[in-house]
Amino acid sequence: MKSKYSVGSIVTFKTHPLFEDYRIQGDGKYVPPIMMIKEVNIESKKKRTHDEETGEIIADRIKYTCVYFDDDKSQFSEFILYESFLETYEELKIERITELGESKIDTETIIEEIKGYFKSPLVYKFGGIARFVTKKIEIYKKRSSKKITEKKGEIEKDNIKSTIQYVVNYTSPDFVMCGLKNNEEKNLFYENGKVKRQVSETLLKVKWFNSIQKKFSEQYLPIEFFTDKMKFKPTITFPESLSIIPKPPEQN
Repeated sequence: MKSKYSVGSIVTFKTHPLFEDYRIQGDGKYVPPIMMIKEVNIESKKKRTHDEETGEIIADRIKYTCVYFDDDKSQFSEFILYESFLETYEELKIERITELGESKIDTETIIEEIKGYFKSPLVYKFGGIARFVTKKIEIYKKRSSKKITEKKGEIEKDNIKSTIQYVVNYTSPDFVMCGLKNNEEKNLFYENGKVKRQVSETLLKVKWFNSIQKKFSEQYLPIEFFTDKMKFKPTITFPESLSIIPKPPEQN
């Protein structure tokens, strides 16, 4: 049975609002993280995937161990999700605010840049700087809300403004490379030789300052999770929120 995603694939929960719009509407805390796949698990044909009483699907034979950076704890977190619950990052809508304060659709540019990370994999260098691949997307998330002025019980339509806020939860710090080793995971195949689990062949050890625990943390993770190629375009520095009336993004 072939899985839709592989180790190092970038995915998110299907409810992510940026699948529908370029900006988040409502509370940003309900937005799921962008994740990377650490392990692919393929269940045997004996796995019960349908409810015995209703006959409805209740599980997949393929599930993934997904990893994201929890900025509230300054650490990597992981959990297991079925394939049906996930979508690829390539379907997200990404917008950038230019140096002139104008909104610009940047989906194609950023997606192609991220694809380039995998075409030119990270080269290990002790003491070198690496970035978690999802950072490129998380740092561009934006939330839009309306500021409405009311006077004597009537809404002043000319004073309705859109407030844009950067929603940078799940954004990771930069990491220092400090080790490399082969992955020695066992039990990757069933007795008949078919694939049971897929994992990364190489693990990269990274170190970062954990601002929550006030200490330096380190961890081994798949080398596919990181890049030494990520750059950020120079941009004007905005306050945390922008009270502007932006032009709606032009559709492709």
